[in-house]
This record gives sequence, structure tokens and C-alpha cells, in this order.
Amino acid sequence: MKACKTIMKKRVLIAVLCLMTLPFTACAGLSSQKSTPAASPKQEVKEETAKPGSSSTKTHLLGGISPEDALAYMKKTPNLVIVEVNTSEWKLKEGFTGALWIPHTEMAQRYEEIPKNRPVLIHCGGGIVSKDAYKVLQEKRPDIPELGYIAGAPLVHEYNEWLKSKK
Repeated sequence: MKACKTIMKKRVLIAVLCLMTLPFTACAGLSSQKSTPAASPKQEVKEETAKPGSSSTKTHLLGGISPEDALAYMKKTPNLVIVEVNTSEWKLKEGFTGALWIPHTEMAQRYEEIPKNRPVLIHCGGGIVSKDAYKVLQEKRPDIPELGYIAGAPLVHEYNEWLKSKK
């Protein structure tokens, strides 16, 4: 009985330590590590009517997509704008070639830096803060024809290698 209590205490301690470190690792430069989220978020596919006077009338919302699906999407989508939204302290050391960098904390002020009428894919290091930037763009940029974010650690190295092989 005493051995069972000791084992349970150790398991609880490990669980608590894991939960305590989660906020510090959420978007902490997981750039080229393959990651499979425990529960892949459902792809949010809906169309949203734009505000009057905008140049486009519909935005196709992709929502959060797995890193693997995002990589396939990136390879097949011409004129894609990739936006990293980590803050400077979490910015990826190796980012996507050609990506814009607009921290999620500045997206509400800097959203106009994203080229108009092009598909946009947002990412951070682990898929946590990219959802915040996604919500801002959903509201402020109805001209974006397709909008999504990577729900997990982006496959930066794999994409950059694919891009190099195209040249």
C-alpha cells in the first residue's frame, strides 16, 4: 500500500510539473520538429460576408490546420502569404523563407502590412498565439480569399527544403 501511495505522489508531481511548464513552451521555437497534436482541431470551413465597401465579398476560413496539412497547403497554394506571429522573445531562429513577421500583439495595428487579396497562413512556434492573430484578421481583413493558421509546430525545415528544390 505504501508503495502505491509513493507511485501516485510521483505521478501527480510529474503531472503538475508538466502543466506548469506548458505556458513557457507553447510557442517557443519548435520550428522544424515534427509534432502531431493530440487532438487535431477540426478545420473550420465557412464563408464570411465582407463589410460593405471592401474589395472582396467573401473570405474562406480554413481555421486551424495540422502542420502536415499546412505543409501540403503551402506547397499547392500560389501567392500564399505566410505570417509568423511570435513576439520577439519567441521568434523562430529558422523561419519560413519569405515569411512576414508581425507579432500577434501588434496584429490589430499592423494588419494592413499583409498584401491584399492573397491567401494567408499564420503560424507561431506551437499553434497557440496564431489563433489570436487569426481572429484579428478574420475581423479586419475580409479581402483575404483564404485565411488559416497552423495548429501545431510548423514544418519550417521541410517547407524551406521543398522551396529550395523548386529552384
